[in-house]
Amino acid sequence: MLEDWTSGFEAWLRAHAAWGAPLTFVIAFLESFPIVSILVPSTALLLGIGALLGAEILPPGPVLLACVAGGILGDAAGYWLSRAIGGRRVRRWLPASCRRPYAWSVVVFRRWGWWAVFIGRFLGPMRAVTPLVAGVTGMGQRRFQSANILSALIWAPVMLMPGSIGGWLARQMGPETNPLALAAVLGGIVLLWLGWQRFRPRIAAPR
Repeated sequence: MLEDWTSGFEAWLRAHAAWGAPLTFVIAFLESFPIVSILVPSTALLLGIGALLGAEILPPGPVLLACVAGGILGDAAGYWLSRAIGGRRVRRWLPASCRRPYAWSVVVFRRWGWWAVFIGRFLGPMRAVTPLVAGVTGMGQRRFQSANILSALIWAPVMLMPGSIGGWLARQMGPETNPLALAAVLGGIVLLWLGWQRFRPRIAAPR
């Protein structure tokens, strides 16, 4: 069902390319806004948008800038919200599925601070709660926003790149090739490579 929905979104965007940048902004905002990112298949949609970039259907500059801006404002809105309503209400309103990542993020945040915000954007469970934790623990505005902006500048191209490469390869291979499928394969390869880099030292370590 998700694949059909994503394919329908991609087909609609092909026919309405002028909406590419605004929709990318909204999707990136929802992907970065706390809790909502769990409910919306934003990653799959950004993968599809990347495929349209690689196929030269969407303009790369405006779409990339929209993705960066959406990511920054999504995290910033979560941070401001948590500061406004306070820690007790945040913990009370958290869905049960987010309470464990939230508690874990608090521990990580107290130890790593700025780096927890920066790295948290790239980790699914943490991304959904990191802005909330930053606001609840009283992280300063400048420190949070510097980590927020710098991480978004890297996160946006990383999110769009697998789809863009898939779309480019599909364009080279002909119209019968599915760019979204190629993007999914490339994304899987990237995840496997990152996993290997993460666990290689443990495997190679002497027993």
